[in-house]
Amino acid sequence: MSEKARDAAEETFATDNQPKNGKPRGKTTLWRRILNHWQMYVMMIPVVVFFLIFCYFPMYGIVIAFKEYYPTRGILGSPWVGVDHFEWIFNAPEFARALRNTVVISLLKLVCCFPVPVILALLLNEVPFLRFKKAIQTAVYLPYFISWVIISSTIYTLLSVNGGVINNVLMALGLDRVNFLTNSAYFYPILILAEIWKGAGWGTVIYISAISGVNPELYEAATLDGCGRFRKMRYITLPCIMPIIVVMFILQVGNIMNAGFDSIFNLYNPAIYDVSDILDTYAYRIGISQGLVERGAALGLFKTIINFVLLLGANFIVKKFNGTGIYG
Repeated sequence: MSEKARDAAEETFATDNQPKNGKPRGKTTLWRRILNHWQMYVMMIPVVVFFLIFCYFPMYGIVIAFKEYYPTRGILGSPWVGVDHFEWIFNAPEFARALRNTVVISLLKLVCCFPVPVILALLLNEVPFLRFKKAIQTAVYLPYFISWVIISSTIYTLLSVNGGVINNVLMALGLDRVNFLTNSAYFYPILILAEIWKGAGWGTVIYISAISGVNPELYEAATLDGCGRFRKMRYITLPCIMPIIVVMFILQVGNIMNAGFDSIFNLYNPAIYDVSDILDTYAYRIGISQGLVERGAALGLFKTIINFVLLLGANFIVKKFNGTGIYG
């Protein structure tokens, strides 16, 4: 670029960015941005109200973990006991077992369940027939709306010793019946398969939405260069949706202390507590079944703190290596 052209460009840039009314062009105040995009903020109101009512307002109950709670006195009238409930929980023999099972099940979900929606979304993106693609999407997404109560009832119908479909097939083949539901060795495979079947569709919707934002010109250029489907998938689709994958991964790591109360509560039983009892089910038993709500609240607060630390730690590490974190 010549010196004359460079001077003209700089002059144009300076003219376009001259301040109006004392404010630099392109910079607006917060209220101006809200007025310019008020429709988006109005749509956010129900979400904000939901989180205020069901997430932030109940946080006041955290103080129960530091008190000897008496319903007749209320939260404010109950006496303080400091960290006594935390000491009781950490010294309980069931705590170590529940903590171990929580971490193991969460890691199994991270390794086995997390990649499935990504793979499904990549494969669905390559389906050329739109109606067939939508039919598959609907089929894999529908289980997400089925309650874990119904899913667990179906699993019991299939795997129960007496009258279970699979055991009836084994008997017809001349084999012995297998007690799948009270054998610790079968609990993890049953749980992981059920989680994949139920939750893969929801993750697939997220990743397909991300894939729809990929520039089609990239695929056209790759086709001209002779790239096949799998090379497009590897070198275009996957890198373009990697920021979404990273965010979902960080959120999953930050949720390790929540191994899934609904699924485990509906599938476990005392015979397999050694592999199925997690922090959530343990908190349910001591907080609801035994009426020790203070200790249940203390256990919940412990879980929340660990999850928060894991979330920040995972975000920091991933951003160091990948350059993309949950906050951009």
